[in-house]
Amino acid sequence: MDWRIFDVGGHRDQRQTWAPFFDDVNAIIFLAPISAFDQVLVEDKKVNRIEDSLLLFRSICVNKLLGKVNIVLFLNKIDILERKLKAGVKVSRYVRSYGERPNELQPVASYFLSKFMAVHKESTPNPLRELYPHLTKVTDTEASAALISDVREMILRKHLQDSSLM
Repeated sequence: MDWRIFDVGGHRDQRQTWAPFFDDVNAIIFLAPISAFDQVLVEDKKVNRIEDSLLLFRSICVNKLLGKVNIVLFLNKIDILERKLKAGVKVSRYVRSYGERPNELQPVASYFLSKFMAVHKESTPNPLRELYPHLTKVTDTEASAALISDVREMILRKHLQDSSLM
């Protein structure tokens, strides 16, 4: 199976220009740096990077041209997130809605995962579209290989369903 991967990130003003070209793709892999909760955008110092990722994710979910495309969500850099939390960086200082939850890896990761899942559920125009979320550290090649295998299986399953073979 040949894979074509396109990195469509970039400046905020240019992000939506690519959507019409990808209405027939097999899957969208959305990579969000979960460790960026304490960072802001270079082009807008008032915008938190994780909030920006959520806004971009919402724009993909709500896009009717992409309504039939399943989404694989990689909440990436959990290793860096864990290091920041162990160093005492408080999530609630940067993400007010986090509140008084424990400043530990599992509750923080679950919180951000639930935010992305809620955006998908609220925004998708197609209730049959699936979301495949994963907490990742793409520098871990073994775990990344397993994830890519899961993505491949999801794409094959979708092809079989679309062909009425499943």
